[in-house]
Amino acid sequence: FRQFAPIGFVYLMFISLMQNVQYLLSNTIEEKSNRIIEVLLASVTADELMMGKLVGIGMAGLTTIGTWLLSFFVFISLYSTAQTELITQVLEVILGSDLIPWFVFYYFAGYALYSGVFLAIGSLCNTLKEAQALMTPMIVIQIIPIAMMAFVVMDPNNTIVRTMSWFPLFTPYLMMNRAAADPPLFDVVGTTILLVASILLVLWLSGKVFKQGVLRTGQPPRIVELWKLLSAKA
Repeated sequence: FRQFAPIGFVYLMFISLMQNVQYLLSNTIEEKSNRIIEVLLASVTADELMMGKLVGIGMAGLTTIGTWLLSFFVFISLYSTAQTELITQVLEVILGSDLIPWFVFYYFAGYALYSGVFLAIGSLCNTLKEAQALMTPMIVIQIIPIAMMAFVVMDPNNTIVRTMSWFPLFTPYLMMNRAAADPPLFDVVGTTILLVASILLVLWLSGKVFKQGVLRTGQPPRIVELWKLLSAKA
């Protein structure tokens, strides 16, 4: 069972991340289009507003996951008494392993990475329709490791999986999926360093875009205009 346990965590991560980053994007667009963002920026800095959004929604997402898991086990224990032994075995495997710490780390890492991108997209757009073209590639990127879950479980340390695990946008999903197979220490340390570095870079770039983008009007910027936003001094 331990071999397949990470699949459930990966699904939870995917559902929660998709839900939270899209809420973050839509909330940012709504505040921008209704001019609420200008009122907020009169009281706090753009950096404080951005971090408040990221931390608040991230913690809410983790709380939601905890509630889902607790409700699931309570429901099963109350209405499926014949499967009590199986439930006990499942809990022993999960609680007696390092899967939960892995999940918490990769959840927050994945959230920080993707939320930075989606927050930047939201700050550049005035409507959800404008944002769809920009967010679609990011959604597709998240679906790729989800589609690979069965393949990863069967052979978690093959060359293809190990190579793809080094792509930061795939790392949270693939490394969580490989957690039960005790991946090589080199993979764990290397991908973690690269992931953390990518998060810092994305949040830094997202902060620059957010500061400039939330007060913009009109169509989302083209590549040249976006480069100017990234190059602008704070």
